[in-house]
Amino acid sequence: MFKPLMLLPLAVIATPALAAGFDLPPRKPGQWEMSIQVDTAAMPPQLIRMCLDAETDKLLNAKFGGMASQMCSRQDQKKDGDTIILESECRIGDMTTSSHTVVTGDFDSAYTMKTDVKMGGSNAPRGIQGTIPQGPMSQATTISAKRVGDCATGFKPGDMDLGEGRTVNVRDMPDPKPMQ
Repeated sequence: MFKPLMLLPLAVIATPALAAGFDLPPRKPGQWEMSIQVDTAAMPPQLIRMCLDAETDKLLNAKFGGMASQMCSRQDQKKDGDTIILESECRIGDMTTSSHTVVTGDFDSAYTMKTDVKMGGSNAPRGIQGTIPQGPMSQATTISAKRVGDCATGFKPGDMDLGEGRTVNVRDMPDPKPMQ
């Protein structure tokens, strides 16, 4: 059974990260490895392996793009040479986010996404809100993705290896429901 609490983190890692709802180029079919480093996380980068074909790449974006469009009041995308710049302002419950993402590389072999997010408010239950730092917080995330060849033996399109024995297929994931 797939836990709904994993959906938001998967939205971040499975789509071309933090870019759900934007019109990014499709990734070349095959096996992709994504290294996710969050500046506030005192841990090594997380490595995700995904087997994608054209259908499952679109499906990932469709599942989370709709959620992003419902939560975000602004999503701007512009191209500056070979660089794609994404900006958004979103609300998830009581929390607001403002993000700036710079995408470099290509979606055939390798790309990097550097995102700076500023957050305000909290979705924490009232009983623990007092233990959470007050005021705006910020976080920087870097995702380095590279195509490593054809899908690995035993992987089918849509399979995502999240590490520690956790594998899920995008076709089996429920559609995420936005937080109110």
